[in-house]
Amino acid sequence: MAWQTPKTDWHGATDSAGDYTGDRFNAADFNRIKNNLDYLRDLASRLYDEFTIVSLGEDRTPADYFYADEINQLEENLKTVNNGSLNMDYGNPPIYVDNGNVMDFYELNRLEGAILDLYDRLTNEFEGRRMFTWNFGMKGGEL
Repeated sequence: MAWQTPKTDWHGATDSAGDYTGDRFNAADFNRIKNNLDYLRDLASRLYDEFTIVSLGEDRTPADYFYADEINQLEENLKTVNNGSLNMDYGNPPIYVDNGNVMDFYELNRLEGAILDLYDRLTNEFEGRRMFTWNFGMKGGEL
């Protein structure tokens, strides 16, 4: 899977009539988050002890529904990657239940912002571990 830049500018509002205007969560968003978490797990496992996250299966299509347990699993997978690597504080996500609250733009910004932050930090750590292939001021490996 390839890394996709997270969406971190989610927005929304409700007008005086109670109608929502703004971004809507869809299959492409779900797939981006799911696949980015898989990418981060692979990257973190190259730097830290091996760990696994729960697979959320194949990519979704626009005809697919999202269920509360799947959204909760996205959050749990983020927590697992974070705990298995850098252990940053990304807030406390709500627990979603069937026919209950839905992810709003605040939670989506928190989730995707955390994913982007982990990506930046893990990528920097990975790049920083590259070793020089030459010796400074040494001839033939002499000390």
